Amino acid sequence: MGRLLGFIWRGLDGLRRVLHLILLLVIFGFIFGALRTSIPSLPSKAALVIAPEGDIVEQLSGDPLDRAIAEAQGEGPSETLLHDLVDAIRAAAKDEKIQALVLDLNGMTGGGQPTLQELASAIQEFRKSGKKVVAHSVAFQQAQYFVAAHADEIYVDPLGFVLI
Repeated sequence: MGRLLGFIWRGLDGLRRVLHLILLLVIFGFIFGALRTSIPSLPSKAALVIAPEGDIVEQLSGDPLDRAIAEAQGEGPSETLLHDLVDAIRAAAKDEKIQALVLDLNGMTGGGQPTLQELASAIQEFRKSGKKVVAHSVAFQQAQYFVAAHADEIYVDPLGFVLI
């Protein structure tokens, strides 16, 4: 009886060690996967699509906690930071793989004149690099059309409109 219990005990102890080893390997696998950075690859010819949502602003409005709660609930005003857009456009102007800039202005609702002028300046810098800029929207209002006017080509939906 003692030998049988000893055999069972050694078997359970061995099983415990194997399970601990498997658990450690899984933990190290997750850590290794989390620390390994994956750099997205671009094709040799690509276009940068800029699709601002809401107003283009220099600083987000309201308290960060309130914004996070409102965004989690699907509420609150949507805003796009000007400097995010400008930085992306300027970086794309220097990137050899980016051949064009596409401005999807459907979600843009407006912005202040100095803000829109700075965005337009970034678009002009992109055009000076010899790359094409295309703007499109279902409908253009004044702020959207101001930004789109700095593009090489502007496309509007056949059932859309331009309201200036």
